[in-house]
Amino acid sequence: MTYTKERETMKVLIVDDEKHVREAIRYFVPWEKHQIDGIFEATNGQEAMQVMEEEQPAVVFTDMRMPLMDGAELLEWLHGHYPETKTIVISGYQDFNYVKPAIVYGGTDYLLKPLNSRQLIDAAEHAFKLWREEEAERQQTRSRNIQLNVLRPLYWDKMLSDLVAGHASFKELKPALHEELGMPEHAAGCRAAVISLQHSDCRLLQRFHGDVGLTSFVLANVCNEVITAERSGFAFRSWQAGADIVMLFWADVTEAEARLQRINESVRQAYGIQIDIGLSQVCAFPEGLQSAFRQAREGLNERNLLQREGRIHLYREQQGDSGSEKDYVLDTLSDKLGIAVLSGDMERMERVIAEWGDRLGGLPVLTESSLMRQQEEICAVLQRWRPEAEIRIEPCYDEEGLFSVSNWQKQLKTLLQRLSQGGSSTPDSRLVQDIRDYLEQNYARDMTLQHIAERFFISRENVSRKFKQISGENLSDYLTSLRISKAKTLLHNTGLRLSQISELVGYEDEKYFSRVFKKATGLTPREYRKQ
Repeated sequence: MTYTKERETMKVLIVDDEKHVREAIRYFVPWEKHQIDGIFEATNGQEAMQVMEEEQPAVVFTDMRMPLMDGAELLEWLHGHYPETKTIVISGYQDFNYVKPAIVYGGTDYLLKPLNSRQLIDAAEHAFKLWREEEAERQQTRSRNIQLNVLRPLYWDKMLSDLVAGHASFKELKPALHEELGMPEHAAGCRAAVISLQHSDCRLLQRFHGDVGLTSFVLANVCNEVITAERSGFAFRSWQAGADIVMLFWADVTEAEARLQRINESVRQAYGIQIDIGLSQVCAFPEGLQSAFRQAREGLNERNLLQREGRIHLYREQQGDSGSEKDYVLDTLSDKLGIAVLSGDMERMERVIAEWGDRLGGLPVLTESSLMRQQEEICAVLQRWRPEAEIRIEPCYDEEGLFSVSNWQKQLKTLLQRLSQGGSSTPDSRLVQDIRDYLEQNYARDMTLQHIAERFFISRENVSRKFKQISGENLSDYLTSLRISKAKTLLHNTGLRLSQISELVGYEDEKYFSRVFKKATGLTPREYRKQ
């Protein structure tokens, strides 16, 4: 981003205890030519300080000999508090003691009284030019810093993800880790913790309408509010499979579990939700980083789904040994379900599912990986029964985000009933679902009915009619509702400008977006954000 303003308006301050000198400066300098939009006066250094604090002029004309506070003291104060301000000294004395402060504290010119109009104009224009050139550089620097602030977290997401995966050199990253992230130079041990937003029913992800990127961004910030405040580690968005957020602890690693508890409490207070977190054992640092990351993932994946207390899941050696439970599932219940399916007896099938759920609930340990294996086995049996049907089973959770055996049994019974009726899915319903999925992924694009019709090889009239027939609402209303929902999430959880949010949800015109938003919600975007 470059500095694009043709001219930056500015203010000036004239400081002199003699009124005729102030008037002369006002008279000679062509203020309008240089877009000076404010000219202020002071009779001594103390008055000048007050004006500076209230108006912050860019250029100051000052006398050297004044009552209460002279020019030398004022120049010193300006140099310490407003170093970007340009100063022009106007004095009736050539004594070095008066010239020296102007030189030491960065005065642009030293003019002698009585004032020469040409010298005064040249000195003023020189100061205006210097301030504008430096302001342009400051604007460019601010712009670069903003870009760096945006890109820096992405850089650390990538670098730390590579580090825990063994794809980056710790030796090369060590200086930056120490300087930017506060890692101790001689850390002896480390621990890793991971959060996954997709492997289970993460209700926090639901709060952000399934937007993994936005949820990860918010969650990483919450984690770092706890971790970086104590300079004990750093949380980042993972580029590696099996984790969306990774936390590395390299100081006071024995307190890692307590910090994770505080993070969960922060999430609970903000969103009314608790999340599952996998935590590694203490590993050597830095050579144990990869082991810590692996252990944290295993601690999360092999957590006991039947555990009702505690959401921090520690890695334990030989955890996840579920051979015995797998044996009886495959040898007993899988066969029972297969026979029940062949019989076509719905009550018999439901009894097997009820027994299966009861056996799960009675286990001392039920890991997510074990549950997924059992669900795959059930899907395989049902797929042989209905090869044309789409069969998918999800882990079921209760209002606290914990695995619910009863909800799981209800889901399977509903699935059996659908399959026994030959399936409720029709070509038209699948088409409408495909359109919904497409809009969910592309709502930010310029989307027309013709574009959707061409995308799905169907006429515009048929697209509109089938969507209304299956879903009960107009396609355009559905897209608007989807965009407004996404906009609400961004307004509530980010500090983005309205123009940026408008573009992100598919509206190029911010004013049009505001009208659509108000029509849908009864509030303008700004009113909604304030609420």
